[in-house]
Amino acid sequence: MTKNLGTFKGSAILSKTSKMPGYSISTPATDCITGRKLHKLEGSVCADCYALKKTYTWPSVVNAMKKRQEFMKSPKWVELMVATINRTRSPYFRWFDSGDVQSVKHAQQILEVVELTPSKFHWIPTKEKAIWRKALAGRMVPNNAVVRLSGAMVDGPAPKSFHNTSTVHKDNAAIGHECPAPSQGGKCGDCRACWNPEVRNVSYKIH
Repeated sequence: MTKNLGTFKGSAILSKTSKMPGYSISTPATDCITGRKLHKLEGSVCADCYALKKTYTWPSVVNAMKKRQEFMKSPKWVELMVATINRTRSPYFRWFDSGDVQSVKHAQQILEVVELTPSKFHWIPTKEKAIWRKALAGRMVPNNAVVRLSGAMVDGPAPKSFHNTSTVHKDNAAIGHECPAPSQGGKCGDCRACWNPEVRNVSYKIH
């Protein structure tokens, strides 16, 4: 049984980034299954992981992310996530501004949360191709969500196995839609490409 669920009330369950509209949820990047392997690979998109630097290393932030990771093991996690997300004002929600899905069951629970929050648009970035393939076997991604599989290498190609993807560019030209945040003070502004299933690939300038 997960302890201290009482500490997760309202938006305390969620994280808020200055860049994006609405809320997100962050868990430790050190727990990423694929990401922690890519972190050791020079030239990978995780080699210089932003979620292992700056404010993400503050003790208060680290402790909050660990609590969220533990919170996700609770049998009431889906219920509480649905209630919390439905109370937020923004129609946009991002999964994992730090961290990633942990298992097929976890992915299926995320899909359940998505289905039970039909007024919200969900962006689910991930590097866990195998997990999401199994979780989506025999079912479609809900209309109010986008699962974006991230490319592994900087200046590498977009993954071919998912409809929606993302890449990171440094020396090469952007593939598909280039994220405008670098020219907008590091913020999304009016852009909602990451949440839009009609945008096949979003390319982020390395930072």
